[in-house]
Amino acid sequence: MVIDIIYNIALLLSVSVVYATYPFKAMRTTKRFLTVMGVAIGLVGMLIMSRPFVLSEGIVFDGRSILIGVTGMFFGPIPSIIASCMMVLYRIYLGGSGMVTGISVISTACAMGVLWHGFRYKKFMQTKSPANFELYIVGLLVHIVMLGCMFLIPNQDQWHVVRAMSLPILLVYPVGSYLLSMLLFYQVQRIDIINRLEISEHRFKTMFEQAPMGITVTDSRTGTPIEVNGKFLEIIGRTRETFSGVTWMSITHPDDIAEDKRLTERLINNDIDSFTLDKRFLRPDGTFVWVNMAISILKTPLKGIRQHLCMVTDITERKTMEEAILYANSHDPLTDLFNRTHFERKLKELDRGEVYPLAVAIGDVNGLKLVNDAFGREAGDGLLIRIAREIQSAVGPDGYCARIGGDEYAMVLPATDDATAWALTSTIQQRVATIGVRSVEVTVSFGVSVKHHTGEDLNEVVKQAENALNRSKLSESPSARSKAINTIINTLHEKNRREELHSRRVSVLGVRLAEALGLGNKEVSEMRTAGLLHDIGKIAIDESILNKDGVLDEAEWDAMKRHPETGYRILGSVGELGEVATFILSHHERMDGMGYPRGLRGEEIPLQARIITIVDAYDAMTAARPYREAVGDREAAAELKRCSGTQFDTDLTRLFVEQVLQLSWDDLR
Repeated sequence: MVIDIIYNIALLLSVSVVYATYPFKAMRTTKRFLTVMGVAIGLVGMLIMSRPFVLSEGIVFDGRSILIGVTGMFFGPIPSIIASCMMVLYRIYLGGSGMVTGISVISTACAMGVLWHGFRYKKFMQTKSPANFELYIVGLLVHIVMLGCMFLIPNQDQWHVVRAMSLPILLVYPVGSYLLSMLLFYQVQRIDIINRLEISEHRFKTMFEQAPMGITVTDSRTGTPIEVNGKFLEIIGRTRETFSGVTWMSITHPDDIAEDKRLTERLINNDIDSFTLDKRFLRPDGTFVWVNMAISILKTPLKGIRQHLCMVTDITERKTMEEAILYANSHDPLTDLFNRTHFERKLKELDRGEVYPLAVAIGDVNGLKLVNDAFGREAGDGLLIRIAREIQSAVGPDGYCARIGGDEYAMVLPATDDATAWALTSTIQQRVATIGVRSVEVTVSFGVSVKHHTGEDLNEVVKQAENALNRSKLSESPSARSKAINTIINTLHEKNRREELHSRRVSVLGVRLAEALGLGNKEVSEMRTAGLLHDIGKIAIDESILNKDGVLDEAEWDAMKRHPETGYRILGSVGELGEVATFILSHHERMDGMGYPRGLRGEEIPLQARIITIVDAYDAMTAARPYREAVGDREAAAELKRCSGTQFDTDLTRLFVEQVLQLSWDDLR
């Protein structure tokens, strides 16, 4: 009897083999799998029932209760019900007096196993150390109920069966349930671990390949990459085929190899656990890419093999921005020379005994403001750039030059004495003299000072150079500005002959009116100059506007209206013409305040400006223009009278008509 029961229990262990087979692993969460599993377990159950222990005719015992109970516990209702139905049908087929009892055992074992599955299975499978006692108790309960089912056997056999089978049912069967349950538990756990490992490996491979940064695993001693992801290959511009046989050092920029080797050796020698490094990788096309590498030792179970993990991020854009910022911090954006901050750092760097005598030269462009006012800031910027190139060319590769202010340049000349430094500045002045802005010659004044030994204060040397520059400008600048003014007015007259004749006539008429008014010699002289220069601001107006035959459009008229301000700025740069500049600024103001550029009214307008307004308007009317014919003296005088009090000063207008034009004021209509 015992041997047959043990045989039955051993046969039950085949269920675990069925569960662990490959086709079922891939589909165990599907209804199809559960159905197939139910059929397979049912066949195993029928096989068990085919080799029972026969107690008496029609009364047999086997391991079906163990099989169906454990099936319900671990596989749930679907396979359990299918297997139960198959075994019930088979038991009916076998027949005998114990048929009802056999069917009851199958049904109750299935029900108890399914109930445990529904209430306890998930929590139980989540425990790392399974409660072995719980599995045994469930098996014991199933077989206590089985023993109770024995009373369904006909009366004459009940007590005989109970006495014969109580001990095996309550001792052997629960142990069989327990063993089968534990075996299935560990198989489920093993398969779950395998699944988790597969998921983890898949997740790792996905992360490795799809990571937004380059990742490599490298042999620490040879520098040969063992595994690289697609992002790393993208960063270094290679494919897996072209990357074969490549080592770190073969693709590292030569200037970065030494530092890379030093840190890697420290990593291999266990001096450090990790390090980060900014370096350059060479691409096949000859370009390089800046990367940040974060490297750490990779713990591996393979003895004797040293590997490290490397995270690679492309930082080319960041490096480019950093270099641009560093460059901007040390260079002048207009001329591309070094700036004042860098100049001061350079002084400290060069302040060493081996470069003495150390010459410092400070230069200043004469008339830059004049050029800006006359021809616009673009012309002034172009001038500064050209001068910077001449200075850079003159100092050569061993010299140093910087733009330290708006129109100031500085040179630092190691191993250069006073005479050599002054000779160099003279050469630069000669070169700059060839640079012109619309025929306006440009000059540069210089000051030089030299440090001969360590005891001298370099800051004091720089101050001495600045003082020397100021002395040079005192003698050079006024004459240069006056010359520039003459050049500007000549340039204006050359491009528009009509403007020259108009300015001369305005000057003559203005002098006559000033004399008629009884002004002194100084005022009359200023009037002569103001008349000649009153339209000097038109130098900044495009020739197409000055020579236009028709009526000016709004934009052209706005440009024309700016010429008093431009003339004021040009003349204001020459000290002796400061007063005249004020007259020029106001010569288009009106007595009623409707003029420009400041909207002055009445006596707010300087006397000389009011004079220019009258004679300028008179000459404009009496001179022929391409778009209209000239009017006669009397018609022009009548127009002046009509606009007196609003546009022109009434007293000055009457004096001009009667004393200069020799016409009767009262007769004008």
